[in-house]
Amino acid sequence: MLHSLVTFLGKSRLDPKTGYSLTTYRFEDGSTEQTPFFGLALARHISPDRLVILGTASSTWDLLAEHVVPSASEEDLRLELIYATADGRVTQQLLDRCSELIARALGCACALRLMRFGQGASEQMEILHTVAAAIPEGRVSFDLTHGFRHLAALGLLSAFFLERVAHIEIAGLYYGAWDMKQGSVTPVVRLDGLHAIQRWIDALDRFDASGDYGVFADLLVADGVAPEHARCLERAAFYERTSNAGRAREQILTFLNFLEDGLPGTAKLFEDRLRERLAWARSSTLSEHQRHLARVYLARGDFLRAAIFGWEAVITRECERRNYDVHEFEGGRASAEEEVEAELREGRSGLGKAYWKLKDLRNGLAHGNPARRKDVQNILSDDQRLPRELQELFGELRL
Repeated sequence: MLHSLVTFLGKSRLDPKTGYSLTTYRFEDGSTEQTPFFGLALARHISPDRLVILGTASSTWDLLAEHVVPSASEEDLRLELIYATADGRVTQQLLDRCSELIARALGCACALRLMRFGQGASEQMEILHTVAAAIPEGRVSFDLTHGFRHLAALGLLSAFFLERVAHIEIAGLYYGAWDMKQGSVTPVVRLDGLHAIQRWIDALDRFDASGDYGVFADLLVADGVAPEHARCLERAAFYERTSNAGRAREQILTFLNFLEDGLPGTAKLFEDRLRERLAWARSSTLSEHQRHLARVYLARGDFLRAAIFGWEAVITRECERRNYDVHEFEGGRASAEEEVEAELREGRSGLGKAYWKLKDLRNGLAHGNPARRKDVQNILSDDQRLPRELQELFGELRL
C-alpha cells in the first residue's frame, strides 16, 4: 500500500554561516538526527514511498534545493529556483520541474506543492483541496511542524478529512517540538492520540445518527478491549436491526457488565457517553426496551423502525399484562394480538383507534405498498405529518 508523507516547508531560522539553522531531533526510539528540515529527517526515519512537500511563495524552497541537491546537478534549474524564491516568484510550474530533481536527491518519489497562507476560509479550503489532490490512495503520515500555528491545525484537519472522505489510512502524526527543546535536542512528539480522540468523536456522531453500536467495536479493540467483549456491540446492532430487542439487550448487558471495570486508553474519555447510550438495556421489561427504541428511532427520523418497535411494544406490554410468553409467537404474541383486536372490535379496549392507525402505518412502511386507508396513505406521503402522527400515537398508546 502506497505510503505518503506530507510535510510543510516554512521559513528556516537563518544561520549566518550556513544560511539555515540546524536542529537535532530525537525520535521515540531514541535515535537522533541533525537537520534544518524536520520533514526530511522524518522521511528518513519512516521511509515513505512518496514525499509531498507543501510551502508558500515565501517558503525556503531555495535552501531546500541547496541542502539536498548536489551542487553539480541541474545548476541552471537550481539557480532559477533560488532567484525565484528570493523574488517571491515561485510558481507551481517551476516546482513541478524541480520535483524530479529533489526526488533523485532524496531517493523517493517527491511532489512539491505551492499553497496559500491560509488567510480566511477560502484559502484554508484551497489548502485542504491541495493536500487531498496530492494523496490519491493508500496510507499517509503528516509532519505538522510549522512556524505558522494555523497551518499545523490545517494539516491535522487535512488528515481527518482524508480519512473520512477519501478513505485514506492515517499512519502517523508527527510534530517537531522545537519549543520543548531539552538542552540541544528537540523531541519528536507523536500526535496519534488526537487522531484516536477524533475517531471516537466521529463514532459517537455516527451512532447518534444510525443507532449502530458496532461503530465502537474496532475502536475498543484498538484501545485494548478484548475482541469478545467489543463484538457484543456488533451483535447487539445486528439483533436490533432485525427487530430483536431482547437479544440486543442481552448483548448490551454483557458489555455493560464488562464496563463496570472501566475502559482503557482513549475509550476512557468517552466511557460515560457510551454508558448513557447503552443505559436503556437496564430497564426492567422488554416492552420498556421496545418503547425506548421506538422513541429513539423516531428522534433519528427512522420512521420504519420507530413504527415497528412502537407497535411491538404495545403487543409485548399486552403479553406481559396477560402473562403470556413475550418470546413465543403461537400461544404468546399471536394470542395477545388476537385478544386485543377482539376487545377493540367489541369496544372493550382502551387502546382505541390509535392501535389500528399505528399498525397500518407500520405495515405501510414495512411493505412499501399503498395503504388501504386513505388517511394512512396521506400520512405516509407527508414528510412533516408522519413524524408528528407517530409522536401523537406514541402518546395516546402510552409509549
